[in-house]
Parts: sequence; C-alpha cells; structure tokens
Amino acid sequence: MNKLFEVTSELMKQENTKNIELANFLQVSAQVFGNWISRESIPEKYASKIAEYYKIDISFLYNSGVKPIKKVPITGKTSCGDEADNNHKSDDFALYKGDGKIENLYCVVACGNNMSPEIEDDDEIICDFKAKIENGDMVHYKIDGENAVKIYVKDDDAGILQLVPYVQSKDFKTKTIINESVNITIAKVVAVNKLKMKNAQARLKLIGRA
Repeated sequence: MNKLFEVTSELMKQENTKNIELANFLQVSAQVFGNWISRESIPEKYASKIAEYYKIDISFLYNSGVKPIKKVPITGKTSCGDEADNNHKSDDFALYKGDGKIENLYCVVACGNNMSPEIEDDDEIICDFKAKIENGDMVHYKIDGENAVKIYVKDDDAGILQLVPYVQSKDFKTKTIINESVNITIAKVVAVNKLKMKNAQARLKLIGRA
C-alpha cells in the first residue's frame, strides 16, 4: 500500500466519494481505478489532481498525521458594520485547517469592524451551513436583502430569534425574527482568518495604542 493510496482512501471515506466519481475526475476508466484499489497503490502523478478534487494542500497526501488544509471557495463579502457588495464574485480560495466537509463550507470576506476583536475588516470568515448552531455562536445569515455576521441568540419559549452584533450602529443593529417561516439562510462561523494581524497597525489597535 503506498502513502497516496492510504490517504486518498481515507479522504474518500470521509467525503463519501464513489470510485467512479474520483475516476472520472482523474480521467481514468473505472477498470483502471479498480486496479489501483485492488493493488492498494495510486500512481504518484495523480497526487496534484487528487488534491485539486478535495481542495486540499497536496502536502497532506503525504503527511496524514495532521488535518488537511482545505481550500474553501470565497463566495463574496458580508457586512460586519459596513455595507457589503452582494454582487461581489471571486474565484479565490481561503485556507482552512479544521472539521467539516468541503461541500458544506464557504468563505465570505468581512466589511467593517463591528464584530471586532473576533472579526475585523477584510478578515476571511469560514462558514459551515451544516454545522449545528447553538446560542452564543457566531453566524453568517441572509434575510430580506441583509447579508451579515452576528451572534445567534434564540429564545424557544418566546419563539424569538435574535442576531446581535458586538457593536450597535445606525445601520448595524440587532435583528429580531419572530416568525420562523421567514426566508432566512444561516450558517455557523467555524473559523476566521485574520489577515490583518500581520501588520503593526493591527497589533497596536489590539493593545489600545492606535
């Protein structure tokens, strides 16, 4: 059994990938792929394509002792205090080293600082729309043209769901939802890539010197 086959087999189990699905992506026949399975060996030249299929860093295929670095698609921008361009399109990916199936993950880019210090302007927000959401979780939601990230607070007795920002402003307030039949999409924030933490200005801000 070669290392590439070992790790690929584990990825196929985790992601419920059928043999024919991966074979088609690799542009090999079902018979050829079946031969690899029976021999427990995949040719090394297919490593980059397998990494592309699972949207992970190729290094993981040879270092299965750590979680794979997944490439999560950036789907647009979201309000964290400032107005977000809902029509923003991107072909870029954000890197994520965590749990969740790749098909359930997406990334939005923060606009504003009203969810600071956890999220600041231009940070990458990784979301999982299949993850269980509990009170106190940070979520990304879309409702009535509003596209934002806030804190999830639900009162089952009162039948009320509230989406609460850290910092209230004129255009960035607590959203209260009474009728659960309203058309809302919501996903749990599972990670934040703080892209500005590397610069000196961001560090000074965190210690109150900027």
